[in-house]
This record gives sequence, structure tokens and C-alpha cells, in this order.
Amino acid sequence: MTLDPRIASEVVDACAAAIVLVGVLIVATRSIGRSIWLVALQSVFVGLAAVATGLANGVGHLAVGGVLAIGMKGVVVPLVLGSILRRSAVRRERRPLLAPRYALVLAVAIVFVATAAADGVAPGAGVASSRALPAAIAEVLTGLLVVMTRRKALSLVVGLLVFENGIALTAFSLTYGMPLVVELGVLFDVLIAVVVAWIYARRMLDVFGTTSTDSLRSLRG
Repeated sequence: MTLDPRIASEVVDACAAAIVLVGVLIVATRSIGRSIWLVALQSVFVGLAAVATGLANGVGHLAVGGVLAIGMKGVVVPLVLGSILRRSAVRRERRPLLAPRYALVLAVAIVFVATAAADGVAPGAGVASSRALPAAIAEVLTGLLVVMTRRKALSLVVGLLVFENGIALTAFSLTYGMPLVVELGVLFDVLIAVVVAWIYARRMLDVFGTTSTDSLRSLRG
């Protein structure tokens, strides 16, 4: 199955715009449950963009990797994180290190900076998408922003997933993606990281009754 490069370009551009919008919404929301499903939606858009790029260029492993990413990060990972959240009494980021309004302004500024940074850079893959690389840069920085400004363990995992989505988008916006074995390894690493986070969060709930990383300060020597 092949896809016309022009249609594929439109699909990738639409997915890139949606990825950026969802990233801004993740920064703006303080609901942990909503942020989990937003990053799942973002992962689906990343997967769809990969599938469109793979079909347009005849790169089967990229399309397969996109489908696997949709299933893993769009379905399995949010279900695992949701099971952790259901055990926790805290469902919102009550005291983030950066107020949501300022974080939102910074997230929007990141989008403009990423667009300016990628201006004039020609896409390396056969799909001539003008939005994929700026979106990728924006999501890498947005993921770092979430990690640096949130306190709850699940929110940190969400930030890491946003960061990973940006890396994945960069991989096939500049090239034809990574070899299938590497993509499978990355997905496996993401799953292992989420499982470790699940064990880690459950232990925090049992000991501290919360998933806030502030509780770990009492362990300092």
C-alpha cells in the first residue's frame, strides 16, 4: 500500500499542528488524568504521521513502527498510568513550580522559538512537511518544561513521554526514521520506564500516601 506524497504531506502537517496544540494543552492543564490522555492522543498523532511518511516513501518499517507506537503509547501506556492514578487521592497538580498561566505563555513562546529555529531547514524525508521539524523541536522543549515544573511522579512521566514524542517526530522529519529493531527497542524502553514508574508510584503511595516528589526530600541525609 502506498500513499500519494502530497496527501501524506498534508496528513503530516495536520498531525504536526495537532501535536503542538496538544502539547500546549498538556502544559496548561493541572488535571493529571487529563494530561495522561492528552499525551496518549499526542502519541496517536505522532504514530499517524509516521505511518503516512512510511507509506508515502515505501518505508514499511516506519509505517509498522507508527502502528506499534499508536498501540503502545496511545493505548497501553495511558491504561497503566491510569491504574496508578486511580489509587492516588491526588488527581491535580496543586502546587506546580511554575504557575499554569506562566507555563502556558512559556509553552506558546517555545512554539514560536522552534518555528524560528527550523526556518529554512529542508525536510530530509520524501514527505515535504514544513511543520514536522518545528513541531518536533517544540515538543522536545515542551516535555522538558513539564518535567522541570511539575511535582507529581505521574506528571513527570507525562513530560518524559512528550519529550520522547518530540524525539520520534524529529527522527522521521529529518530522515526515514530509525531501523525497525531500534524503534522496537525504543518502544520497549518506554514500556519498561512506565512499568518502573508504576512500581515506583505504588511504593510512594504505600509509604507516603501520595505521588508527590516533595515527599522524597525527607530521605535526604
